[in-house]
Parts: sequence; C-alpha cells; structure tokens
Amino acid sequence: MPIAVLGLGHMGRAVSGRLLAAGYPVRGHDVSARAREAALETGVDVRDGLAAAVETAAVVISYLPDAAVVSDVADDLLAAAAPGTIWLEMSSSHPDTTRAIAEQAERKGVRFLDAPVAGGVAGAENGSLTIMAAGPAEHLADATPVLKIIGENIIHVSERPGAGDLAKVINNLLAAANLALAAEGLALGLAEGLDAEVLLDVFNASSATSFATRTQIPRFALTGRFDARFTTGQYSKDADVALDVARRRGLDLTLARSAGALWRNLTAEHGPEDYTHIVEWVAESVGTTWPTPRRGKPEADL
Repeated sequence: MPIAVLGLGHMGRAVSGRLLAAGYPVRGHDVSARAREAALETGVDVRDGLAAAVETAAVVISYLPDAAVVSDVADDLLAAAAPGTIWLEMSSSHPDTTRAIAEQAERKGVRFLDAPVAGGVAGAENGSLTIMAAGPAEHLADATPVLKIIGENIIHVSERPGAGDLAKVINNLLAAANLALAAEGLALGLAEGLDAEVLLDVFNASSATSFATRTQIPRFALTGRFDARFTTGQYSKDADVALDVARRRGLDLTLARSAGALWRNLTAEHGPEDYTHIVEWVAESVGTTWPTPRRGKPEADL
C-alpha cells in the first residue's frame, strides 16, 4: 500500500526520494505549485488534494511548516485516513497541538506518532536522521520499517505524544544558543585580529568544541556556502516553542531566553535566509567582517 507525504518542501522531497528508492509507492500533496512540480520530477505521485493523497495510504507522513498548519490539516487528514492508518507527524510542532491531535486520531482509529527529526535535509537524503518518536510502543514497532529507511537513530522518547516535539524544540533551542555563542566568540577573535579557522581549531581541540564549531561553521560558513537548507526563521520558531513551554511552566531560562531574543531579532531582518549566516551578522554587529572563504574544512573532516 502507498505512503502519503504531506508537505513536499526540502524535507518532504528528500524523504519521498528515500521511500521511492526503497520500492514504496509514494503519493504526495503540497499547497505550493512549485513544491508539487519539484516532487513530480522525482517520481512522487502528486495529488491535487490532501484527501486524494491520504486515501488508502498505509502510512501518512507530514512535514509541515509549524503547529498552526498541522492543526489546520488535521481534520481533513483524519477524515480521509482509514482506521488503522499510521500517521507519522514529523513536523516541528508545538507539544500542546500535538497532544490534542493525538486524541483526535485515537478517536478516529488512526495510529498517531509524534516523530520530529534532527539531521536536516542532508540527513533525510542519506537516511541518517535522528527520529524522536513519542506515542504507543506498538505503533512505533509497526512504523519502524518505514522509519529505518529515513533514520539512523530512532529514539522512543515517551509513550505520550507531544514529547517528541518537546525534545526536538529543546534540542534546537540549545543548538541555536550554542551557535550564537560560538558566533560571538569568533567575532571577538576576529575583532582582535585572530584567524577564524585557527580559532576553530583551538575550540575543537579544547573544551569549547561543539556541533556548531565542528560542523555548522566549518561546513557552511567558512566555505562560504551558507546552504544548510534551514532558515533563520525556522530556528527561531523552534526556540520560541521551547521557551513558550518554559514560560507556561513558570520557568525563567535566562540564557536560553537571551538566545531566543537574538534569533527573534535576526529573524525580523533575515528570516528566509540560511541560519548559518549568523556568523556574518554577528561579526558585523561588533564592527568586524567574516573572512572571505579560503579552504574551509573538507567533508571528510566534519
């Protein structure tokens, strides 16, 4: 039986490609004509409407922009899906939204799993995503053959839907904060005449090493590529969801709140741009300049 993919942007197309290569028939839908055309070229059976994509599908995968969009499509999706269908909700959504939709799905007999991912478009393309699944263990067991095609690390976060979203947005909040601080550290060094690549070598051989200093900055910023295929606005959105959960619990996460404010301000000016430009923007904010690409780090070193 076919798999339906709702949301045919970078992530949806990459996952569809993995599933097609594994021999699954894939139907898809997206409100964007450009996304539909791009997916059609990869072999996806693109349908004009959500219901036409979902009907008779054994598994539905949703990769949608945010919680509001997930909420908007939930009623139509659940009306079209047959009882027993597995819905893998892989967007970066809000835990509260996810929990409400999971209750709807249960009433309809649709097996729902909250399963956001880390690893970006490249991870989706090569099947190395980390999948943070939340929901009943038996649903996860039934979905695992599909998840293994797109993910290398499948972590069962909780039996309670929404926990996957929470794990994802906390992860992205920390990643956003860490990248911002690394950008500020590099800007300080540049302002004092240090070489960015040499300074990164120091960080990566010392206690300041991180994913930002080992991978994000060398691969996407030092090379001048700035093509992580994840926007500044997307990073900010996930950070804000995590901070919203903290606020509702009465928690004041001082450092995280400051990082969230930084990304929110950058989003106001640079929302659609690749998030890895942050090193340029932070350097400029302290009166220095991000270096012209020289060699960067080869892929094998990352």
